[in-house]
Amino acid sequence: MASTATDGPVDRSRQTAMVAVTVIFTFFSTLAVVLRLIGRFVITRKLGIDDWFMIGGMIFTYGYLFEICYGLNYNIGLHGSDDTLDDMVHLLQIVYAIQLTYNTIIYLVKTSIVTFYLRLATVDSGLRKASWATIIFLTLFWFGSQTTSTLQCLPVQSNWDLVGKYKKKCINTEAYFYVLAVVNIIIDIVILALPIRTLKDIKRNARDKIVLFVIFGVGGFSCISSIIRLYTIKVFTDSKDPFWDGVPINIWSMIEINVAMICASVPAMKPLFTKSIRDRAVTSRTRHGYAHQMMPLSGEERNGSGLRSTRFKERKESTYSAHATGGATLGGSEEHIVNKLGGIEYEREFTVEESYIGSSKVLPKGKSEP
Repeated sequence: MASTATDGPVDRSRQTAMVAVTVIFTFFSTLAVVLRLIGRFVITRKLGIDDWFMIGGMIFTYGYLFEICYGLNYNIGLHGSDDTLDDMVHLLQIVYAIQLTYNTIIYLVKTSIVTFYLRLATVDSGLRKASWATIIFLTLFWFGSQTTSTLQCLPVQSNWDLVGKYKKKCINTEAYFYVLAVVNIIIDIVILALPIRTLKDIKRNARDKIVLFVIFGVGGFSCISSIIRLYTIKVFTDSKDPFWDGVPINIWSMIEINVAMICASVPAMKPLFTKSIRDRAVTSRTRHGYAHQMMPLSGEERNGSGLRSTRFKERKESTYSAHATGGATLGGSEEHIVNKLGGIEYEREFTVEESYIGSSKVLPKGKSEP
């Protein structure tokens, strides 16, 4: 560890708290994402795009954790009076990198949540359009925030210049940090509100609906963390000791992103704890595999061994699934719609693939259950 600038006892309370919080919350978010992926494989045997976004967010979170731990070499989390000039330069470089890492994690996690909503949008075009609009906004906002954060002071080296070596030009970084934090909070609220109508239209009793809203609403904890983080930014910008008062920003940033990953992974975990869902998934895969192997044939045809195999004509079943593959069930009652076309019957089976909604039906707008 680098030597300190002053003699006497060093207050490491915030440094210890920051490291403890980042390690503990990263551990639990990692556990949540792992359980999410296991739960996904129980149901679908494959990952969706929302899972890949979440994995990306998890990888960058490890990067954030590394940046904080690397900062221990330069007395991150101490009072400015306990840092040498070399420490301060390196800490400002780490802060610069953390800004870019944080923006990327927020983008990946929020996009993961919204792409998961696209799974719910199979029968809700309004949710689909709103989700795509949100994804586009998130992408543009990430690109803009990354560009602005990278070029907030020019030349770039002036971001950690403490001796006036460079003649720098900077944006109003205080206003920029506020805008960034406020927009992220607004996005959190929008994301929480997006699926409300779809969840409201699911045909379940009041108790089950409450459970669904609670499951989706746990993301509100991340929103609360974002609001607290906004307050820590105010403390930091008003501080006369930014190296000390910048610690709570890192603490609440790590809480925010890790809680968001945990909350977003909760729905996909349910198959691991619900036997009926696991049984239904296994039964569904077995049924589809058997139907594929026993496909009826018509006419006669020689097989590879020279023997005749008889094709016989009977009802042809074509099974389609309307999946909410991230955790939602859209037509889980397995309703059968049979149309006779030229003497051939097609039976379309709308099944539930996901976990936390069970066998709910989503009723089209303006329709009621008979």
